Amino acid sequence: MTTQSCQNCWYNGLQYDLLGLSVGYCVHHKKILNISTATTCHHHKRKDLSLQRVQQVSEVHKQHFDKEGILRLRDGMPVNGEVSVRHEDVSLLRHDEVAELVFDYGTLGSKIESLAQLKRMPGVRAELAMLSLARSYVYTCVARQGTWTSGLHLYWWTKSRLHHEPEISIGDILHTHGLQLERQVTLASWSVIMLRLCFIDDMVAYAQKDDEQLGTVTGLLDRAAEAVTTFNIKRLLQWIKRKAVPELDRQLDWERYTQLSNQLHID
Repeated sequence: MTTQSCQNCWYNGLQYDLLGLSVGYCVHHKKILNISTATTCHHHKRKDLSLQRVQQVSEVHKQHFDKEGILRLRDGMPVNGEVSVRHEDVSLLRHDEVAELVFDYGTLGSKIESLAQLKRMPGVRAELAMLSLARSYVYTCVARQGTWTSGLHLYWWTKSRLHHEPEISIGDILHTHGLQLERQVTLASWSVIMLRLCFIDDMVAYAQKDDEQLGTVTGLLDRAAEAVTTFNIKRLLQWIKRKAVPELDRQLDWERYTQLSNQLHID
């Protein structure tokens, strides 16, 4: 995975590392990404990093890619055939249920409605899209003087799945790079679990700014890396179930969740 490319940007909900479709889609620029590993833009946000690192790396990235629009990664020049907005291409991609919801994100209805539909849809690619776009959604809400509770329901749903192993099928794999399929599934599962942790970690960071108790559960990504030093899915999920989830629940239990949910409805 090219970390600074559109494939690894949270505005692209159709691809991540070893998972996804053969093309991506940028919800910021509203363009199909034909060669997502070869493009980037001024607004790029890495989805494989914690929020603080995302912001730090983004500032450096902006200095190298200061033009508007989608650019070629190798030289920063505007793209040509690397992206598409053709009606025929959009129509073909809309045959995929996940892609259709990603297309409609921010266009038809509210963004949170699209995220809710992705949340209810089965399959790891729907979860991938939801987590990617959820990170951008809450980031934007907070940047516009909103609060961390804009992602409350997404947080609660993600936490409930945090220690469950992703169900990955052969059709979910984007490419193999010559590795055995079993190894690819293991690596892909690891990526999804870490993406869940990234979103949870985002929510902890936002809650910390609002002096909410959840904000005390810091350093989840670092602690996960320290506890599990190899790509051992079972060990990672055991650590999440025994350590991370109970700690999160102590700081935001069901009672507090319902209080915050009721307040959201009032607001």
